[in-house]
Amino acid sequence: MVNNKPVSLQKGDWIVHAYYGIGQIVGTETKKIGKKETKYYKAKTQNSTFFIPIENPINDRIRPLSSMYKLNKAKKILKDQPENYPENHNERRKLISETSSDRSMDTSAQIIRDLFHRKHNQGLNEFEQKTLEATEKLFVTEWAIIKEISEEQAKEELDKIIDEQFG
Repeated sequence: MVNNKPVSLQKGDWIVHAYYGIGQIVGTETKKIGKKETKYYKAKTQNSTFFIPIENPINDRIRPLSSMYKLNKAKKILKDQPENYPENHNERRKLISETSSDRSMDTSAQIIRDLFHRKHNQGLNEFEQKTLEATEKLFVTEWAIIKEISEEQAKEELDKIIDEQFG
């Protein structure tokens, strides 16, 4: 989802990057590339540091941390009737890849719900299992930050919903 509104990030703001995951803005830095100087936000994740151009901070790879409203909406999606993925593994892989590139909480909830449904009924292949684990990790981390609880507590809450849904 691309947000075309100009956005200003502040030190301490949380963001979600499609590749690096959840990071926090720790400041700004000016970098010189060739003869051009550009100002960047500096963001840190648990395992890395990355830079975001100040002129276009929110784009198709980066979004602000979700709100409590969006978390609650995602929790409802987890409880909705799961959708079945195609039986053909190539079609399934393509659909999962396209869907997971979004990285929104809604989409993550759908992927978690639908992959747990598939896992419960048919099992998962290696790609699906890795996608489920990565999506769940990002989802739990974002949940914990939004609710200001530990990741362990967020994981327990997610597991409770999954257990109620799939037994």
